[in-house]
Amino acid sequence: MVRDMVRMGLETSGYFVLAARDGEEALEISRKFPSRIHALVSDVVMPKLDGVRLRERILCERPGIKVLLMSGTGCDLPLKEVAFLRKPFQIEDLKTSVRKLLDLALTAP
Repeated sequence: MVRDMVRMGLETSGYFVLAARDGEEALEISRKFPSRIHALVSDVVMPKLDGVRLRERILCERPGIKVLLMSGTGCDLPLKEVAFLRKPFQIEDLKTSVRKLLDLALTAP
C-alpha cells in the first residue's frame, strides 16, 4: 500500500518510477534497466533485502545514485549523511525530500 502511494505520488509530479516489492526485486529491476536511475526511494524494513543493504549494493552497481530511506520504526541508521524520511509522512513531504535529493545532485561539484 505504501509502495503504491509513493509510486503514484511521484508519478503525478512527473517522475518515472520503477517499483519493486522488495530489495532483491529492486536490484533485479536496476540491473535490467538500461538507462540512468537518478534516485532510489526505499523503506528500511523490507523482506529479502533491507533498505540499508540495498543502498550499499546499488551504490556499488550505480555509483552516484541518490538514496532516500524511509522508516516508521525508531531505527538508528548505521550510516552517516543518509537522506531519511520518517513514516508516516504526507505525500508532499515525500515530493519535497525527493526534489531536495535530486537538486543536491545537480549542485554537487
